Amino acid sequence: MSTVLITGCSSGFGRALVPALAARGWRVIAGVRGGRERAGDLDAEVVDLDITNAEQRKNAVAQLDTLDCLINNAGGAIYGPFEESSEREIRDQFETNFLATALLTRDCLPLLRASRGRIVNVSSILGVTGLQMSSLYCASKFALEGWSESLHRELRAHGVRVTLVEPGGFRTRFGANVRWPEAQLDAYAEQRANMVAFRERTAARPGKPPDAVVWAISKLVDSEANPIRIRVGSDARALWLLRKWLPERIGDRLLSRVFDKLIGARR
Repeated sequence: MSTVLITGCSSGFGRALVPALAARGWRVIAGVRGGRERAGDLDAEVVDLDITNAEQRKNAVAQLDTLDCLINNAGGAIYGPFEESSEREIRDQFETNFLATALLTRDCLPLLRASRGRIVNVSSILGVTGLQMSSLYCASKFALEGWSESLHRELRAHGVRVTLVEPGGFRTRFGANVRWPEAQLDAYAEQRANMVAFRERTAARPGKPPDAVVWAISKLVDSEANPIRIRVGSDARALWLLRKWLPERIGDRLLSRVFDKLIGARR
């Protein structure tokens, strides 16, 4: 039986992947910050894994005698004006979305090389496009993208496949866990209020369930394919096409106007 370690299984894509992969015959190790106490009725082998905690990363890897797939799903977002962000908040965003993921992956690589396994890094459409009021999140996902693409080529010679999954907007607890800078500057009051209102409107809509992302990852890990990226959702694919085919100057104007209209910002 093949073994998969999934991070960030307390909610969202990670939690939905647990039963999906178990049903396909995988031995699923679910990383949950807070361990079994927070995992609730999750039917899996649960490890207490806050990926930003070095000791918990070490303990999680030490419990594995074999590993065929690592799904780096854990992450979070800090939205808001960059100027309001403290050094601690900037470091926290990169620690969660990039650095801790990279360190866990490094520790898992001996097992993955031995099994000629696979790494799946869950990114975002905002890992390829920067949008206003999302600079820290976008930057951390851009880092994940560049690192993953490099590993995709670097580890191919060792039989380890690395793929980025770039979801669009789906209904998970991601929005409820978004953080905002503690500092608030008057200069950004209108932009901040518009962004908060936009996030609240988005959260109130039904949204797409995470099934498409779960299906895409499940299909990938059961295949021999080794794509660099998989884009999931019509918005993710549309944004990719926009960036691919439109001149950068036109794409910049279009994205800025569309997003400003969405959040109700004045130009």
